[in-house]
Amino acid sequence: SVAPSEIVFTSCGSESINSAILSAASLDPDKTHIITSAVEHSATIKLCEHLARRGYEITSLPVDSSGQLEPERLAQALRPDTALVTLLWANNETGTLFPIEEISRLTNAKKVPLHIDAVQGVGKLPLNANELGAQFISLSGHKLHCPKGVGALHVNKRMRFTPWLRG
Repeated sequence: SVAPSEIVFTSCGSESINSAILSAASLDPDKTHIITSAVEHSATIKLCEHLARRGYEITSLPVDSSGQLEPERLAQALRPDTALVTLLWANNETGTLFPIEEISRLTNAKKVPLHIDAVQGVGKLPLNANELGAQFISLSGHKLHCPKGVGALHVNKRMRFTPWLRG
């Protein structure tokens, strides 16, 4: 279970994804490297492209012929200046599930925040935020039969969160 204070309501999954990535990117100005995969949702891809134009280095990990991300490649890509690893959990086009628990063990061992785009997995897969081990988990309400315009971001209570909308 998660505490109510760990949930940030947003307008959609894309806003949740953007909120997590921008929050992590703002934590340490010396950490300007973000790792993602080549098969992410456009909300992740487009924001990473935007951040690359602002001086961030983006490592986009390839997937194998079955659409799977190899954790060894992720381990090799982690660096001291990595601000965030941002990956989807379930791919809506291929059905591939990334090994999030293994990935979170790698990122937590290196003290690199992990953001999981769980929009396609929520409601279909058991979601236990504590077991996943991610610092951020993005959700979209329409996948749970909520009306459009409802999203959420789980922010682990041990993670500092900086909202990108102020006022």
